[in-house]
Amino acid sequence: MGGGPAGCATAIALARRGLAVTVLERSCYDTRRIGETLPPECRVPLAALDSLQRFETDTHLPSSGIASVWGEEGLYQNDFIFNPYGHGWHLDRCRFDAMLARRAADAGVHVLLASTARHCRADANGVEIEAQRAGDRPITLRSRFVVDATGRGASPLPGRQRRIVYDKLVGLVGFVIPPCGQRNARTLLEAVCEGWWYSALLPGNRRAVAYMTDGDQLKRHCHDLLRFFVARLNEAPHTCGQVGIPSDVESLHLLAASTYRHTSIHGERWLRVGDSACAYDPLSSSGVLKALQSGLDAAAAIESSLGGDAGALAHYAARVEQRFSAYLGMRAYYYGREMRWPASLFWQRRH
Repeated sequence: MGGGPAGCATAIALARRGLAVTVLERSCYDTRRIGETLPPECRVPLAALDSLQRFETDTHLPSSGIASVWGEEGLYQNDFIFNPYGHGWHLDRCRFDAMLARRAADAGVHVLLASTARHCRADANGVEIEAQRAGDRPITLRSRFVVDATGRGASPLPGRQRRIVYDKLVGLVGFVIPPCGQRNARTLLEAVCEGWWYSALLPGNRRAVAYMTDGDQLKRHCHDLLRFFVARLNEAPHTCGQVGIPSDVESLHLLAASTYRHTSIHGERWLRVGDSACAYDPLSSSGVLKALQSGLDAAAAIESSLGGDAGALAHYAARVEQRFSAYLGMRAYYYGREMRWPASLFWQRRH
């Protein structure tokens, strides 16, 4: 359930193991998706999914590294030239996700677009999934096993759903046309008093720009998000230099970005992958990488479980939790490096 990177990676890996797989994807990959930066290390899971060559022939924009203004006023450059995997990429996420869905179909996966799973019921013979296809009658599917790859949204899995949430982070995200001559291909991160800015050049000469802050800091500004966005942009001189002061921002919207983990990663006939299991702060720049890795791990666990290994799913869950614990340590380290605004509630919450 879910045809993003985590769902497609799981489906491809399962199909290559000889299992019959169906993917339910609510979209047709025709709406903009956030998550534009892909680190060089993604070559490894993409190669394992037999998708690297297809990916490299697409029109994604190479990224030479990350520039940050963090902990001090100067600009720090982290170039990928020293990375053994080479450069990263700024993605067209719709194209990237659609490519993975096509690779899944090539592997024999039945991909159902514009289809949303509504309910799941488990019985002695497997799981029954009720789904709704856009403009069509509801459909019912039966499966031996279900994978929840629905991301941050409400899960259709049965039983109680509980997340442990670590912060209130949201992103105010939009797209702008950068000033003439601004073609810097590095991702830029810039800390400010009540949050931080992300910006990245995308294919088609657009720049994704996001102001990350806590949701409760935005409540009194919801009536005029554009004015708030531009006012906060004036506090970020390096980001301003890349995007200018736009009179309008395309597709400006709020996006949930909190860190959380589910208390239940798996059940007898189901498991969670990607952001359905746990979500990382965008500061980590590893959301897509995590999704691909978890899909590969999930497929191996499912195959073993269906083959009679009673501990396979618990082992998968332990790996998810181990990686999440390591991520929390890195999150604390990077936020702890920024000490310029000791009176700021945003930074106090992270120190």
